[in-house]
Amino acid sequence: MFQRSVCACAVWALCALGNGAAAQGAPGVPMVDTHSHFQAGKDRNFVAGLKAALREMDRVGIARMLLMPPPLPQEQGPMYHDIEDLQFALKDAPGRVALLGGSSLNVMIHSVAPQDVTEAVKARFAARVKAILDQGAVGLGEIAIHHVSIPAMGSQHAYEFIQADHPLLLLMADLAAERGVPIDLHMDLVPEDMPLPAALRPNPLNPDTLPANAEAFKRLLQHNPKTRFVWSHVGFEPLLTRQPQRVREWLKAFPNLYMSFRLNRGHASPAAALGPDGQIKPAWMALVTEFADRFLLGSDSFYDRDGVARGGLEPGSNQGLRALRSFIDALPPPVAQAVAHGNAIRLYQLPPLTAP
Repeated sequence: MFQRSVCACAVWALCALGNGAAAQGAPGVPMVDTHSHFQAGKDRNFVAGLKAALREMDRVGIARMLLMPPPLPQEQGPMYHDIEDLQFALKDAPGRVALLGGSSLNVMIHSVAPQDVTEAVKARFAARVKAILDQGAVGLGEIAIHHVSIPAMGSQHAYEFIQADHPLLLLMADLAAERGVPIDLHMDLVPEDMPLPAALRPNPLNPDTLPANAEAFKRLLQHNPKTRFVWSHVGFEPLLTRQPQRVREWLKAFPNLYMSFRLNRGHASPAAALGPDGQIKPAWMALVTEFADRFLLGSDSFYDRDGVARGGLEPGSNQGLRALRSFIDALPPPVAQAVAHGNAIRLYQLPPLTAP
């Protein structure tokens, strides 16, 4: 696996860099951030948010970002948006931004029980998927299967849960495979029913017991082997259930599964890719090297006019972006190039990176 992954990724990286590479001259291997958002507040000033995002990207060497709406369980006033609201970014920042769409799909999935999915519901869902992809989306997402509510995000930070073998998710998998686009998923993994961790109890939206979701997720991954899934937020997540050995088992079992790293801070738990000293843990270094063709970067940054509104330890902090830069700089060169940008360009069928 090591030789196959590293050699293949080196080829993809060289192809990606054939036309030049680096974001505004920033040092280091150029990165593609496959998971970023706008912070939608009352003013919804996405234009200012894009300008701030480009500044932060240039500081750490992010050549391109994949911008997507966050997953909402229902339309939530000014917070709700979808690909239509992001189209301007393609014109204002050509070559620096690609789009995913799917907030409306997330609403549809979480609004209908599995047993109530009729042919008419499927037809409306399929039409919306087509509309999103026809607007140039390079993927579908962010879609929430299990999304715990984080107290630090406020009392309105949603708790969402649907089993992964929901009929509309299976339909989405088939439609994505037909169009050759990946699906970006948020799924806080619960291998078996577990009590709510103490750190999440201050938010009353979370249930006292978190329901198991691993087996249903396996059924989704097996449903259509041609569908490619990006399981976001590995390396820094609230439930601390994706430890290296478990991640290895998932990647070995499901060749259509990819994972994107979010690395806001270090933690002693084995599920955190960075230690308290900010360095990559040996088990994670070995895992990323072994599966160099299956990992991407996904900061989960939320941008507003002032910079990173969410995604760092404090509002306005780009610590999460800096952590990704340190992570890439610590990897062996062929692995670094694959994880930083090569895999993203291949998976999302993006144009090669070009010199500024």
